[in-house]
Amino acid sequence: MTYRCPYCKRPIEGDPKPTCPSCGKMMVVPKMREPNPRTVRHRVIENIWRETEQKKAQLQGVITPKMLRNPMFYFGLILVLTLIGVALINKTDNAVVRTNFSPELFTLRNVDVLAEALGRYRFHTGSYPTTQQGLQALVRDPRPRAPGWDGPYISHLPNDFWGTPFAYEPPAEEGGLPTLFSCGPDGLPGTPDDLRPDPERFDPGTEWTTGWSRAADRLPGVNILKPE
Repeated sequence: MTYRCPYCKRPIEGDPKPTCPSCGKMMVVPKMREPNPRTVRHRVIENIWRETEQKKAQLQGVITPKMLRNPMFYFGLILVLTLIGVALINKTDNAVVRTNFSPELFTLRNVDVLAEALGRYRFHTGSYPTTQQGLQALVRDPRPRAPGWDGPYISHLPNDFWGTPFAYEPPAEEGGLPTLFSCGPDGLPGTPDDLRPDPERFDPGTEWTTGWSRAADRLPGVNILKPE
């Protein structure tokens, strides 16, 4: 604390003293008054009220009572929430696919589906597609026509995960199973990374035949391609 002597005007450091160290005259140093508790409370309340008014002024420009009565406000809110929900669902689905389906597992699922479709083709026509007909016979009525064909047995013929067509050959002997596999990551047939279906998939049983209908009835709006 610093103050001055009222007589010699010399600055004095430290706590107040009864006499001036320079001129030796007696001094009366006023005591620091304690703040009035009532005044302190009043200032605190005033600051709180001022901050509240500022917040109200900020919110008034965002949402007003008039806006809450406007149907377009709720329409926009629903639209925003819908877009957020779709984005979250897409992210979740992509995360599940990345987590649960490796390229090999994805290709194995496709090759199993093809094997089951071949079994259904054989159930209707009595034999597997020939080499000339190939797997395209599962999508469209082959040429020459296969008696009893009631496809399509798959919606389209995909390639494997690496973009290579699935390899197919009919059975070499009566009662045997056809050759069906993916060439795997290296794209070469007959290598250790080839992916083949479960042999039991070629025999789909007969439970699926319940409720089976013509392709045109089963897939409305899909044009079934037939040879001319």
